[in-house]
Order: sequence, then C-alpha cells, then structure tokens
Amino acid sequence: MSLAQEVPACPLRTRSTDDPAVVAEQQADDYSNHVVPLTARVGRWQLTMSYWSLLSAMVWLFYGALAASLYGTVDALIAIGVSVVTYSLINAVFTRWGLRSGLNSTLLSRRMFGVLGASLTALLIAANTTYYAVFESSTLAVAFGHYTPNWDIRIWYAIIAVVMLPLMLGGVQTWMARLNGILLPLYVIGIIAAVVAAAVRFPESSNWLSFDGVIPPEARALPGWLLGTVLYMGIYLCMPTTVDFARFAKVEDDGFHRNVTFGWVFYIWLFAVNGAVGIFLVRAAIPDQPTAETGVVQAILASLGVFGLILIVVSQARINSLNYYQASANWGRLINNLCGIRLGRPLLVAATTVVVFLLMLTDVFSYLQNALTWQGVFLVSWAGVALTHFALVPEDRIAGPEFRALRLPRVTWGLGVWVLASAVGIYLVEAPGVPAALAGTAQLVALVVSAALYTVVVKLRPAARPAAGDPRTEVADPDATWAECHRCEKAYVVLEMDREPAAGCAPVCDACATASLVPGRS
Repeated sequence: MSLAQEVPACPLRTRSTDDPAVVAEQQADDYSNHVVPLTARVGRWQLTMSYWSLLSAMVWLFYGALAASLYGTVDALIAIGVSVVTYSLINAVFTRWGLRSGLNSTLLSRRMFGVLGASLTALLIAANTTYYAVFESSTLAVAFGHYTPNWDIRIWYAIIAVVMLPLMLGGVQTWMARLNGILLPLYVIGIIAAVVAAAVRFPESSNWLSFDGVIPPEARALPGWLLGTVLYMGIYLCMPTTVDFARFAKVEDDGFHRNVTFGWVFYIWLFAVNGAVGIFLVRAAIPDQPTAETGVVQAILASLGVFGLILIVVSQARINSLNYYQASANWGRLINNLCGIRLGRPLLVAATTVVVFLLMLTDVFSYLQNALTWQGVFLVSWAGVALTHFALVPEDRIAGPEFRALRLPRVTWGLGVWVLASAVGIYLVEAPGVPAALAGTAQLVALVVSAALYTVVVKLRPAARPAAGDPRTEVADPDATWAECHRCEKAYVVLEMDREPAAGCAPVCDACATASLVPGRS
C-alpha cells in the first residue's frame, strides 16, 4: 500500500493568497521560524540597506588595525585582499542558497545536523551577535566616557542600553532599511572626515604603510599575510548571517545580491575600506600605543574631537540594529526548538537588551580575543560542513535541503563532525606545546577537518524519514499555495507544511511541528 493510500481523509484547507493574520504577525517576527514566502520578499534597496548596517561596525576598523599591529601594514593589506576574495566567493553560495530556499541558517542546517542539532546554529549566532552588541555598545560607552571622566562607566552602559532599545525593534520588512539608509551617508562622510583630519593633524601619518608590525618576520611561524588571513577567518559569522538575510531576496535579484549586497562590492567596503581606515587612524593618532579594542575609538576622537563622537554614535546605531535583530531572532528560534514556545521579537529584543547591559558590566574587552577565537572556530567549522554539503549533495542545491521537523532525525553524524572539528581548532589554540604553525592556523585546520570528515559522513547520511503523505505533492505549486495548520489555525506556504501522524495526519506548519517534538508539548 502506498503512502498516499494510507493518508486519512484530511484534505488541505488551501488558499491562493497570504493569510492576513500571518502577514500581520510576521511583520515583526520576520518569519523567524518559517519559510519566507515569495510574497514576503523585499526589493533590492530595502534588503541591501538592511544588511549593509554591518558596514559601520568599529570591529572592522579594529581588525585591520590589529592585523597591521601584529604583522605589518603591507601583510595586513594582503590579508584583507585575500579575505575579500574568499568571503565573496563563499557568500555567493550562501546567497543563492538562502534566496532560492527562503530558509534561515537554522532551518538550512537541519539536514546536516538534525532538528535538535541545528539548534546549535541558532545558539551560536545568538551568542555571537549578543556578544558583538556588547562589544559595540561598550565601545560607544567608552567614547562618551572620554568626555565625562568623573562618571562611572556603568552609567553610560545603562543610558546606551535604554536609548538604543527603540531603534532595535525594526526588521527587514519594516524600517530597518530606512534607519540604515538615512545613517549610511553620515557614516561615509564621517569616515572620510576622520581620515582627512588625521592626515592634517598628524604629519607622520604618511609613514603608515611602512610599519612592520610588533612580531618580527623571524618570529612568525608562517608568513604574516597568511596569519592575517586566518585572523579574518574569525569573522565567519558573516556566512550564516548572509543566509538569514538572503532569504528575503527576490529570485530575479539573484545576480545583484551575489555581487553587491552580499558579494565583492560589500566586502571591498567592509574589509578593504574599513580595514585600511582603521590601520591609518591608529598608526596616525596613537602610533606608540599597542592596538587595543578601544584604540580605534581613541584614534577617531583624537582626529575629529566631538564630531568623532557623533560618528561613533551613528556607526553604533547602524551595526547594533543588525546585532539586536540577529540576536533576538536566533534566541527565539532556539527557545522554539528546545521549549516549543514562540516569543515575539519585541519581547526578545527587550530581553537581549537586559543581557547586553549585564554583560557590559563584566568588562567585555578583557576576554575579547579568546571569545573571538572560540567563536571563529565554531563558525568556520559550520561553514566547512555547509559548503561540503552544498558541493556533494546536488539535489539540495536548487530549492534547498529537506528541513521539515517530522522528516528528519533529532541529531546526525554531521553534528558530531561540527563539534569534533571545532574541538580540534580550540585544542590547537589553547593547549600548551602545540607547534606555532598549527596554533596560528587553528581556524584553517578546523575548516579542513570539518570538510574532510563531512565528506565521509555524506556517504552514510540517513535518508529523510518517510511520512504519511506530503502536502507538497497535493497542490500544483507548493511555493504559491497556502494551507491551514491544524494547531495554530494559520495558513503558511505549502512548501513548509507536513502531515502529523500523531494527529491523524492533519496538516501542520513547521513551527508547530517543531514544537510538537518537545517532550510534554505534543
């Protein structure tokens, strides 16, 4: 007897347009636990301006300054160039995958890591973006503290957390693009002004290209440009973030987004322009001081004075709109996956703000390097598994992999690969006696290990679980047909719908299906 014959008489209740209740709800939630339907995709400018909030983070200036401080300006610039090329190529893959599938990074990961295992993706992104929100907010507090030396810095921490909160509630479909579109020109003008002011105020700035770094060539286990490139691998958070935003792109805008929004145009600005500016400002304004996390702030304030403070405020408002957006969305996914509870983004943003404030009190700069290294290793390993899956599983490239919760195992061997590769990378960084060449390339080693091991796993991967009927086969166009979920009584695109055997094979959306897997929530 076929699966179709086994399905009880429980027809889909379909419609040819969006459910108004879902549209209203998802204006705030941005389909955090659902496929983004074609009708919710946004225009080029709206998506580009939303994602390009990344451009103004102080951390990009800091990375350039740090690479130059360690390995010299020339090697740092070469590392930046290599990073622009590699990031552009890798994210072309993730852009197309997210655009075609409409899946966020967590749903996209389920085929590789399992329904429960993919929760680690949400946890990793949530923790990373929360951490970066702490870093960027602390940077802004330090800038204000420069002008109020008698104030306890914790006062500024509290003020910034409260003032930033209303600006962080926007999403891709609402006013995130407008906020960043208005502030982007101000950031560009400010950065140009900072460079010009530094060149005028500090005549010795013309020597910035000749700096050789504090680590002499003979003390380096590998060439400086390679070590600098590995340093930039610590920012692979861009990979899953690309997926999370590309899912809102229109199919016809594929080429534009692969080249501009998420591609080489974006990375030339993100790494090359910001990195070079960071190197120049630090070498010009504070050449005799070691490059610290607050060094870029000091250099901007030394160059522009109070106008530099305005520039930092603009940059932090832009980048934190993305940090809070990603943190709240992924905390929500994690809670839904593990507890079966769906929380609205406004509540999640407010909770994230509280967490950011509490973490600021811990002096985030004291553990910055270790945090960046550990995060980088996990993210590089995630990218290694995802890219290997894309390369070796051609049936998952076009429309995306199977992601529905009732058709996949809780965990897979791919999760083991991810954790093992990350453990290898962390061991190389933290263990005593590891050869310098391996310790200095831990992220690169983790990437190779994850890709090699997952290649083996692909041959042994479990097939998607057969289920009693597939709603996708019951309609002519699952991308443009909506069906009602028997649990939440809302209609979602049939692409994500399944039939729940425990409920008489009634149709169920993926968010409700995921919640049904949580013990005690069936």
